[in-house]
Amino acid sequence: MNRSQRIHIVADQNIPALPELLGNVGNLSCYTDRTPPPELLRTADALLVRSITQVDETLLQHAPQLKFVATATIGKEHLDSVALAARNIQWTNAPGCNADSVGEYVLAAVLHVLREQNRLNDVLDLDVAIVGAGHTGTATGQRLAALGMNVHYYDPPLAEQGDTRAHAHWQRVLTSDIISLHVPLTHDGLYPTHHLIDIETLQSLHPGQLLINACRGAVVDNQAVVRRCEQGECPTLVFDVFEHEPAIDAAMLPHLAIATPHIAGHSLEGKVGGAHQVTTALCKHFGIAFEMSLSDVLPSVDWRTLGAVSIQRLPDLAELILSLYPIIEDDRRLRVDSVTAAGFDHLRKNYRKDNPRRQLNNQRIACHNAAQVIRFRQLGFNAYQVC
Repeated sequence: MNRSQRIHIVADQNIPALPELLGNVGNLSCYTDRTPPPELLRTADALLVRSITQVDETLLQHAPQLKFVATATIGKEHLDSVALAARNIQWTNAPGCNADSVGEYVLAAVLHVLREQNRLNDVLDLDVAIVGAGHTGTATGQRLAALGMNVHYYDPPLAEQGDTRAHAHWQRVLTSDIISLHVPLTHDGLYPTHHLIDIETLQSLHPGQLLINACRGAVVDNQAVVRRCEQGECPTLVFDVFEHEPAIDAAMLPHLAIATPHIAGHSLEGKVGGAHQVTTALCKHFGIAFEMSLSDVLPSVDWRTLGAVSIQRLPDLAELILSLYPIIEDDRRLRVDSVTAAGFDHLRKNYRKDNPRRQLNNQRIACHNAAQVIRFRQLGFNAYQVC
């Protein structure tokens, strides 16, 4: 391509900040449905998508001059790498872009459930299994460990590679008080994750346990969840993802303590972070200079600085976190507005547009010693020490 010729970039309109990030990079066309229309694809040099767009042979047939594809998400299962390679199209994802957002989602979910169950005082006795020790699993484990929980990571592939944090003992997962899922969806290989949580696994769990799925819907057999819960004495369940999205099984909802429409990673920092990563990769691929930082496109947050002493007690800390991210409001929106496929899609597409969810790193915490700084930073806050 002639360097003087501006590239045509087709992008999902719900990837935020793209007009600011790509204003001097190329000609930007945005699409609103799950799949971009053929008339845009025909002249596209680059395609930027989210997880709802399947980039496969059917789509690529409409994009004869496509040279670059990126998804502004950690997950990449919706990209057909074989079809892309066959057409010599470079592709990338945005690893780690919303890991902190997912970690904070799980942190808020755990604190909400424990508070509802009057178990906040039990945190030091709780054993947490993080299934998947990648970016989101690590971010989640770091936050729950900062609460004082005993966190361990189940990740057989990483354990085989020598990661000393990871283990391969499934029985240890099944006996944990909290099980949080953070794996990609895979069907093949030594450790497939499709229906990793099946009816047999669910039968082994009891009411004192909490199971959280904030990765991929089909990692859990959703029909098995309904069958297990109808038997009674089932574990507490928090689901952000579902099989067959956006057409979720409404029969599950009465059995879930928290149900949200695949928005765990949808903090403004997470979404803009993904946009920034794919813009950086696009510019590198096409040899275009790009010097914008993430802070250049993130609006500031005017939250009052707090003293560490005022939130030392766990009930006060839980109150703060759940006020900054009231997760139960997302649960209510799903149950009221989004049981249908169209409703689910609408809520996810328009998630908190008027009042974007912001991350805990916007909250300054004034600490009086190094131990406080370390703890609050592990939780995700902007902690600093004062004299």
